[in-house]
Amino acid sequence: MIKHCIRLTVSAILSALISACATSPEQSLYDEIGGHKTLNTIYGVAITRIYTDPVIGHYFKGVPKKHLRDQLVLQTCELIGGPCEYDGKSMVESHKDLNIKEREFYILVEYVQGAMRDVGLTYQQENRILKKLAPIKYETVYL
Repeated sequence: MIKHCIRLTVSAILSALISACATSPEQSLYDEIGGHKTLNTIYGVAITRIYTDPVIGHYFKGVPKKHLRDQLVLQTCELIGGPCEYDGKSMVESHKDLNIKEREFYILVEYVQGAMRDVGLTYQQENRILKKLAPIKYETVYL
């Protein structure tokens, strides 16, 4: 009888835990990393490095840092489950006729990755963000 009561109690507790887990909404990657503030910091750090890079800095001449940062934050926010809606130019439109090379694209990616590490994102978070951003390569390179 006692074993039966213990089994029923354990079963009830497990059911409650499973039910709670099933109904809890999964946290977005955007919320997990700290939202807008974290994205703003990541891109602020990355852009400072990008604009001074001798290989890719010239692509950003005449583009205000704040404008670029705001657009990157919005775009990434939307891609990783945040409440943002990117309404800027398409990547194809923004990069057409620039003839960006794959190597140059990866220089930019390295700056963004470095900034993610600098603000304390885990490698798992970094990789999940990069996975969402990866398709952009095909909208920017060799157009």
